[in-house]
Amino acid sequence: MFGEFEQLYNGVDANSFIELVDMATNTLMQEKQTRQITGGMVDGRVIKLVEVPDELFIVGDLHGDLKSLLLVLKEIDYESKLANSRNKLIFLGDYVDRGRSSIEVLYVICYLKHKFPNSVILMRGNHEAPMEFPFSSHDLPIKLTQEFGRNVAHSIYYDKILHFFELLSLFVFVPEQILMVHGGLPIEFELLRRNKAEGIQDRSITNAVMEELLWNDPIEHIDRGLEWEYSRRGYGKHFGIEVSKRWLDASTTKLVVRGHEPCQGFKINHDGRILTLFTCREAYPNFGAAYLRISADELLYLIQGKDIVQNIKKLAV
Repeated sequence: MFGEFEQLYNGVDANSFIELVDMATNTLMQEKQTRQITGGMVDGRVIKLVEVPDELFIVGDLHGDLKSLLLVLKEIDYESKLANSRNKLIFLGDYVDRGRSSIEVLYVICYLKHKFPNSVILMRGNHEAPMEFPFSSHDLPIKLTQEFGRNVAHSIYYDKILHFFELLSLFVFVPEQILMVHGGLPIEFELLRRNKAEGIQDRSITNAVMEELLWNDPIEHIDRGLEWEYSRRGYGKHFGIEVSKRWLDASTTKLVVRGHEPCQGFKINHDGRILTLFTCREAYPNFGAAYLRISADELLYLIQGKDIVQNIKKLAV
């Protein structure tokens, strides 16, 4: 059914796995050196599309849920759609941890990035930043040891995977339409104001900013009328609607699309300014799984998040 992926439920061959990680890493490095992707510009960990994709597909957190990932690829007819580099498949991060198939999910996304480099954009989630922001649920090293053995997994594979993670994108912009992050918007608005003529630039992203991009969450009400509060996650912050308004106004976009929070496939915050997508079901059986599929014409008529609900596809998993 999925060609190259048919055998994944029986495990991944060690040599094939690390070869794909290396190839995807090289693809990302070349992308940053040329500073180009079809229809857009690459500034380190920031991707600015200059053209609205013919078709745009956005996938939320996966957390080792191979079944949901393969179902999305089947539903969008990935081979034919991604062969057209004017279409874009964007992953919002959190590929690993919690689920049973972190290694297999990594295998698939590396394959996709290598085979369709101009059609696939891979973003970094907080679960792809375990060195910068350690957390207890990071079980990828355990999965690597179980799959490939302790010596190989820790001395070679894990280091290569961490290097791959470091190259993933933190911001993706679709012109005048969508701003994509994994977690949320930074509270430090100076990040955007300093570079208003050119927009967000990679050199402006400090570790403190990256923490907020990967860990922040929108919230509807904050006590005492404050614009933000510290997050109960231990990293990042909760941000209110005023933060969303300022970012969307300054970046001339209409909607923030992000992942990071389990929900019933999707949820809307801040009067239609924030759309959360979640595509993992296996590790979160009480929640739903969904992804976004939208055409260029539909994007051009987008006003706010509520308008895009009809383009959200729930997975029957």
